[in-house]
Amino acid sequence: MRILKGQRYAERKGVSAKLADFIVSDLPYLSFHKALAFYAEAVPRLSLDELALLGCNDRYFLLTGLLNRSDAIHPWLYDRIREVEADPDGYIDLWSRFHYKSSAVTFAGGIQEIVCDPEITIGIFSNTKAIARPFLAQIMQEMEQNPFLQRIYDDVLWREPRKNAPVWSVERGIVVKRKGNPKEATVEAHGLIDGMPTGRHFALMLYDDMVTESSVTNPEQIRKTTERFELSTNLATAGKTRRQIVGTRYKFGDTHGLILEREIAKGRIYPATEDGTLKGTPVFLTEEKWTEIKATQRSTVAAQMLQNPLAGAENMFRIEWLRPYEIRPARLNVYIMGDPSKGKSSTSDRTAIAVVGVDSNMNRYLLDGYCHRMPMSQRWVCLRDLWKKWSQANGVEFCGVGWERYGQQTDDEYFEERMRVEKISFPIRELNWVNDSSNQSKASRVERLEPHFRNAKFYVPFKVYHPDYGEAVWEVDEKKAVLGFKPYEGPTKIEAAAIGRGEPFRVMTPIKRRDEDGNVYDLFRVFAEEFAFFPFSPRDDLIDAVSRIEDMDAVGPMLFADKFAGERRAIPPDV
Repeated sequence: MRILKGQRYAERKGVSAKLADFIVSDLPYLSFHKALAFYAEAVPRLSLDELALLGCNDRYFLLTGLLNRSDAIHPWLYDRIREVEADPDGYIDLWSRFHYKSSAVTFAGGIQEIVCDPEITIGIFSNTKAIARPFLAQIMQEMEQNPFLQRIYDDVLWREPRKNAPVWSVERGIVVKRKGNPKEATVEAHGLIDGMPTGRHFALMLYDDMVTESSVTNPEQIRKTTERFELSTNLATAGKTRRQIVGTRYKFGDTHGLILEREIAKGRIYPATEDGTLKGTPVFLTEEKWTEIKATQRSTVAAQMLQNPLAGAENMFRIEWLRPYEIRPARLNVYIMGDPSKGKSSTSDRTAIAVVGVDSNMNRYLLDGYCHRMPMSQRWVCLRDLWKKWSQANGVEFCGVGWERYGQQTDDEYFEERMRVEKISFPIRELNWVNDSSNQSKASRVERLEPHFRNAKFYVPFKVYHPDYGEAVWEVDEKKAVLGFKPYEGPTKIEAAAIGRGEPFRVMTPIKRRDEDGNVYDLFRVFAEEFAFFPFSPRDDLIDAVSRIEDMDAVGPMLFADKFAGERRAIPPDV
């Protein structure tokens, strides 16, 4: 049974206890037609306080009845609003364009939140403030121009808000009748790109139209939107801030896609047709409207109407190209590549160190590494420890090191000093930026990995650290083009066989690290996100470091030995 909202109205004289019980126990579960029958029969007999209680607990009635949106009377929309109202927080609602998601979540949902709790503070965030303010204006105008709504919620809404409310404008926000006096208005509207507030904290953060057509024209704009979304989370209150996200897909790799991939919010995805295809039956639009859209919006219909951006058309890699390995080969050459990322761009601020193994058939394996912000001293410790670990590891015949260099900004001198002090020595190959004046040098470097992944010549750990499971394994969800995770249930047959042969060193454990804030991350999961969304991912430090294996003149273990023997033998694959 659901909790009754707007309890203060239920406690008023004349409000039927039977109605209150019906609202929480039966009404949310009525079918569309039975709900309409209830409205037709019961609503005309309800008092103002009973209508207020009903509006607090029935968003569909609030929208179609009290807010006079008869255009929203439709069974599909009824089901969506019931679903959203039952579980509003922590979701990203990606519905097709023209399917009333803003009306259901931001407009009706925002008003319902306010009348239920006048003390709430709501921040509406869109890509720009020019996009966010019309959402606030719609709420504001309804509260100004709906006298019946003002009568029903006279303890919350002003009769003449422009005269009586302490704040009432799209620029500064709106303030309803409330007891508290926080610096935040009841509702404010801000842009992620051009109007992010400072010193504000909201109990409910509503993201609507965070991604727009103009924000996905190039990878840099996509990165900026994602970064600003990440920054906006600092505007949460000290307690638990609720988050609701509404939008539509525009392009593969957009911010909405990254939110789904990172599991920041649970996806509630509804395409325009029943089966999610162009030939399917529309769920809300008329057949005539759907036919018109397919004819006039061919370039955007897959993303915006079917919520299914063409994953292979714009990103460099496909998630299904990832190939897991359960044990590493018995013999390897190992290459350690580091990129301190010191100022080449505003998004490259993490030190990435990638350890890649190469077997006798020139297959590559992601073995180890780091990817987080770290000072020079820690860069040395991480590099030193990785070299010690892998140069002495069983089955490793050669271990080479390469380090990215940016002009005069170099770690070389410090590393040399530490080697003298610690009496340790290993050569470090200098890795310079590609001699390319264009902005695509990094993309060109990373693109060199594409044939290795496409042709199943690059392998990644199948075991990961996942905060929900601890040790976990992954698999590709090809329908959603994302990775799914499930608990690791003990040694596989391949792992057990390696252990039985006395080769436990070949069984890999998750590459579990702690970042500069002490938070645990899994290196492969960082790599997988960069891989799946490159070149749109807001971070690409690790995949770039991995790509530098192509600058290390890498060879397999037997080929390395044969290079000096002056001959080359055919080597069977490792088993």
